[in-house]
Amino acid sequence: MTKAVADVTGPGQAPRRRWRDNKKLDQWIAFWTVPVFFSLFGLAFVPLSWMMPPRSPGASQAEITDFMQSQNLLVACVILTLAFGMAPVSNACYLNQIRRMSVSPVLRYSLMAGATTGAIVGMVFAMFCFGLGAFRTGYDPEILAMLYDFGYLAFIGSLGCFCIMWMAFGLAIILDKNNILPKWLGYYTVWQYVTELMAAPVWIAKSGPFAWNGLMTFWFAMLLYVPWQFIVYVCIYRAIKNQPEEELDNFHLVNAARTEANA
Repeated sequence: MTKAVADVTGPGQAPRRRWRDNKKLDQWIAFWTVPVFFSLFGLAFVPLSWMMPPRSPGASQAEITDFMQSQNLLVACVILTLAFGMAPVSNACYLNQIRRMSVSPVLRYSLMAGATTGAIVGMVFAMFCFGLGAFRTGYDPEILAMLYDFGYLAFIGSLGCFCIMWMAFGLAIILDKNNILPKWLGYYTVWQYVTELMAAPVWIAKSGPFAWNGLMTFWFAMLLYVPWQFIVYVCIYRAIKNQPEEELDNFHLVNAARTEANA
């Protein structure tokens, strides 16, 4: 009888583990969905539909109609529909690391609630508004203008939920005594998301630096957000890599099963 799977090792070497025996495999799968999600998200919002960078609140009715009736918006919505499910998976990477910290679960729940709210207003609303405008030709220009405003105000003007979400993340890092993530990342996160409060004036300003496409409201926020996002992912990668296997739930489940089998 042949052996289905054999781990070939030399004398004195530890047995080689198969890749699926890695007890962090589930975490790594979740982690690597993050760049996939943001790549699809960026593809849909930028080169495909040019929803971003945001168009002007003062665009003419003809410009709004031409944009809102673009068939590329429908293709972008298809991509976002397929990619949307990856958003909670990526947030699970943060939640799992916060669970390891010596802080109250309230911060983890705050991040979870903020992530849920943020995904709805910051992605689903915009997707439906822009996609609905392109779905059927013949909509009145006034309706297209309303959907145009709704989509951009939902996407950019609802950043308050993200502030609470990431403030909880930053405070968890700062208050943590287990040093799961570096303290400077906590201060950086809190400072970075305080700047998101500058999105509040988009509900008032229709031109200038505080409009939804303005220098302070959008471009300055992106200048801070993009490098912060890359830094966070590097730190999360290191946290997963350095996490002892003894902390993993599946480690204890496997050991308990082995103990029961040997009893």
